[in-house]
Amino acid sequence: MVISMSDLTFEDVKKEISALDKLSDLEAKKYADTGGYADVIARANNLKTTQLRKFFSAIRSMEKKADSWKSIEADFYLLKPQLANARGRDLIPEGFYEVMKKMMDKVDRGDDDEKIENFRVFVRFLESIVAYHKFYNPRS
Repeated sequence: MVISMSDLTFEDVKKEISALDKLSDLEAKKYADTGGYADVIARANNLKTTQLRKFFSAIRSMEKKADSWKSIEADFYLLKPQLANARGRDLIPEGFYEVMKKMMDKVDRGDDDEKIENFRVFVRFLESIVAYHKFYNPRS
């Protein structure tokens, strides 16, 4: 069954990300377009701007030194326990935690060049979530 972008739910986004082999298989239009995955995630979660920015800042720091997978691999894996800690302290919603875990699982796929490309898609996807979140929460 094909779901129209305008009919996407948060659960649909989780399922569609889970079905990917690797994150670079995801077309930018599906996550960045209005009504796309990032838009749905930004609308569906009661996510605090502080937590989103903190996570995004860590990703941006990694991106600056991402000339190879080896250069960011340890930092990337350390994000998972940081996310789990934020979830355990109820600082991020369950849905956001689950989607980030699923996306991160799709980054560590393929050879080192593919992992870097998956990471770049991850960064752009998260960038899109931040942008839509700011749109829906302009005062935060």
